[in-house]
Amino acid sequence: MKKQATAVKRDTEAFTDMRDLFSVQLQRLAGLSSRIAALVIPQHFSLTVLEWRTLAILDYLGEAPLVRVAKHAGVLKSQMSRLVTNLSKRELIERQPNPEDGRSALLCLSPEGKDLVRRILNDSQARNEAMLDGLSGEEREQLKALMQRVYANSLAYFGELKKHTPYDHPEDEDHED
Repeated sequence: MKKQATAVKRDTEAFTDMRDLFSVQLQRLAGLSSRIAALVIPQHFSLTVLEWRTLAILDYLGEAPLVRVAKHAGVLKSQMSRLVTNLSKRELIERQPNPEDGRSALLCLSPEGKDLVRRILNDSQARNEAMLDGLSGEEREQLKALMQRVYANSLAYFGELKKHTPYDHPEDEDHED
């Protein structure tokens, strides 16, 4: 363990500017990607980015109660409720009875919602291609594998930090379903 701490210390001494930190570079890239999406999605698809995120979450979950969708989106239940109401009025989301809880409904994409998700995913793929322009196929695969490893390492590190934190945290949704 001492050897690892020394290696970490040695690596951090090489940084002369916070912009050199991986976490800062990743934040900048994520922010730029979000700004690109915020320019394109509303203009091309008449959706806010949060509405798009809601549809995308329902696409990979299939069906889910509102609370679970809100947790995946990182928004409050009340905010998600308004989003779902608007998306339902536009016939992009449907509500189904929840067989496990009669007090809540299961949300799912309507056929129109599924079609819209496919169109936006195709458009998103084109944006991703533009962002990865200049990388070879092998470099893209390496980047994907490295990002998956960094995510797994970060998730493990987060878990360790939570074990040693003196106060309680609400349950975090850190993994993909």
